Amino acid sequence: MKLKSGAKLGPYEIVSLLGKGGMGEVWKAHDSRLNRDVAIKTSHTGFSGRFRKEARSIAALNHPHICTLYDIGPDYLVMEFIGGSPLAGPLPADVAVRYATQIADAVSAAHAHGITHRDLKPGNILVTASGIKLLDFGLASISHGADDSETREPDATATMAMTRAGAILGTAEYMAPEQAEGRTADARSDIFSFGVVFYEMLTGRRAFSGGSTIAVLAAVLHKEVEPFDGPPALQNIVARCLRKSPTERFQTMEQVKEALLAVTAATTMVAGPFTLSSPDIRAHEGFWVAVLPFKSTGTNPDVAALAEGLSEEIVAGLSRFTYLRVIGRGSTLRYASQNTDVRTVGQELGARYVMEGSLRQAGGRLRVAVQLIDAFSGAHLWAETYDRAFVAEDVFELQDDLVPRIVSTVADSYGVLPHTMSQAVRGKDAGQLTPYEALLRSFNYSEHVTPEEHAAARAALEQAVQQAPGSADCWAMLSILYTDEFIFGFSGLPDALGRALEAAQRAVNHGSTNHKAYQALAWALFYRREFPASRIAAERTIALNPMDASAIARVGMTMAFSGDWLRGCELVTRAIGLNPNHPGWYWYPSFLEAYRRNDYRAALGVALRINMPGFPLTSIALAATYAQLGEMEPAHNAVRDLLALVPDYAAVARQELGKIWDAQLVEHLIDGLRKAGMDIA
Repeated sequence: MKLKSGAKLGPYEIVSLLGKGGMGEVWKAHDSRLNRDVAIKTSHTGFSGRFRKEARSIAALNHPHICTLYDIGPDYLVMEFIGGSPLAGPLPADVAVRYATQIADAVSAAHAHGITHRDLKPGNILVTASGIKLLDFGLASISHGADDSETREPDATATMAMTRAGAILGTAEYMAPEQAEGRTADARSDIFSFGVVFYEMLTGRRAFSGGSTIAVLAAVLHKEVEPFDGPPALQNIVARCLRKSPTERFQTMEQVKEALLAVTAATTMVAGPFTLSSPDIRAHEGFWVAVLPFKSTGTNPDVAALAEGLSEEIVAGLSRFTYLRVIGRGSTLRYASQNTDVRTVGQELGARYVMEGSLRQAGGRLRVAVQLIDAFSGAHLWAETYDRAFVAEDVFELQDDLVPRIVSTVADSYGVLPHTMSQAVRGKDAGQLTPYEALLRSFNYSEHVTPEEHAAARAALEQAVQQAPGSADCWAMLSILYTDEFIFGFSGLPDALGRALEAAQRAVNHGSTNHKAYQALAWALFYRREFPASRIAAERTIALNPMDASAIARVGMTMAFSGDWLRGCELVTRAIGLNPNHPGWYWYPSFLEAYRRNDYRAALGVALRINMPGFPLTSIALAATYAQLGEMEPAHNAVRDLLALVPDYAAVARQELGKIWDAQLVEHLIDGLRKAGMDIA
């Protein structure tokens, strides 16, 4: 494929050449649909069907430190365009550890999806304002099962992927010994390459070098790296990563990350050198969540496989919620065959909350029991039982049904964990809250939308973004609070929607894969009447986290109220099915959809399900609908309740309703309120 500046490639306008190599070229382009810059990588030979399949697997990765794959064509890839500079050393030890932790976290997330990089090197790592970004992630090897010999490429040296803009092929200096010998590489090969990169970050020199490729490979295979001055804990991490035998290294990247976190905690929390363990760190930070391997009774291997799949997918689902601290599955696997007291597990892992589950089969029926426990107190926070038909061939459909329900019920804004965590910090003085605690504190506002709760949450978050200006979650929640200032008239400060949009844009800039950031952006854009842009942000929200019922309901509401009633109501209905503990306002789009069609009997049936006393829109729905049906006594009662909440509502009705809905729907509602006895001009 030949490109040039100014050319068009579908919706992409080519801007400039960024780099080229033996496999293809990398161009900067502009996506006219979403108004963003992208990087387009072309291939001289086209992409095979296997490559496209792997690309789809990589596109499913959702991690703040992994470059996002947006699109794939017959001979090109469309990637996230990232400004930054290649990783280089030497770096101060604290900076090196911070970047290394981010790399380890990203690689660990990919390994959890069966993706092995096999080309980790500084040229594939960019340093940006918000941290590191791994590029061309996983284009070397995707594991499709326990035995994927047919899909693996036998010669690792032949599988080097095209790297970032300006770089070309993978280099021998960063290969693991098994790669240098042409043997199959796995996750432990990435750990070796990571050790080489970390060594270079700390020292500024290559771990292995030579006058030729053969000499470099010989060093990789047979030589040990030169010692370097540095904290013993860092020396130990590097040494263990660089063991020649894979069995002698760290066995998972999650273990590497935990070792790095222990170093970070030791240097900031205690006076002595590097003594804390990862569980100690988690216990100090609080609020970590562990999902134990689900257990199955009986001998059916299909049920056992489902148990394993459920626990694995729940960990992945919870990890989509960036405000949760989820312990990696590698740290909990040892409990698969143990019957251990939950308090003991929490102490061993440093987890405040522990989820466990069990599966029992009786004929063609399956019962899945799940519970969430506070490991500190032993209190049961939540438990649910799911009874389903069991057919071995439908095990993936069953998994896809259960996992989103469990995850959303526990993790979304109205979930068990945000509620419990927000209550734990609610009594703490606002000036003493850490940025993370301020974020948790704001979830209480979701349950109690009052001026007092709004002011407390806003003050805490405004302080949080000063202390942690790179926190996408804090900016997103602050944006939502600013939008609510406009909706409910809180605070009285000027330009609420302008502040909401600015905060949402900061959230997106700091968290390009943070679904809460896009939810906040969709919310702010909707109330600014920028409907097309709001819908794009809404769809991005859902794509990034299809298990967050609260986010789906909010963006579904914006879609319905901006005119796409079918799509909006479908999304809100989906949200209702995900978390049974949802608030009553989820029903409002469905109520209005029926009301606007003059189907008042159906509208009343939905309005009664809102069931939120003290919420003015509840009284509005009931008053207008009862009046349209000619049932005047309950209509008058609803007006009385509304005026008790907002005594001057008749004077402000048109203005308040007009903040949300178009003029035609507003007048339709006012017609119902007039019939109910409200004197509206």
